[in-house]
Amino acid sequence: MTETALSDETALSDETALSDETVMNKEFESGQLLVEVLTASGCGRCQKAKALVKNVVDEFKKDAILYREVNVVEEIDYAVKLGVMRTPAIAINGKLAFPVLPSVIKLRQAICECLKAADGKYLADK
Repeated sequence: MTETALSDETALSDETALSDETVMNKEFESGQLLVEVLTASGCGRCQKAKALVKNVVDEFKKDAILYREVNVVEEIDYAVKLGVMRTPAIAINGKLAFPVLPSVIKLRQAICECLKAADGKYLADK
């Protein structure tokens, strides 16, 4: 994934996490979808969730989706705000979309629906 501008002064690469404050203030580019995997260290299923979400996100144009991994221990306030009760969980645009790991098909459908709501401009393949 290439760098995506957050503002004139801030950039995000796929190895750099958005801050909790940035997410809550929705300072990412309008029209982009924010997909977050909420995980905990030592969680075996969380590794599977990260791989599943990254694979689905990679099916879309690179500038369509911002991917973020959230460690619920490090960002407990954000996890509580979302209503996360266990890991892994998946949030889309700052809302808990999947409290448990979904199938690839269900995740893809949810992302497509959100992108269609944003005029569908990011639905084409890379």
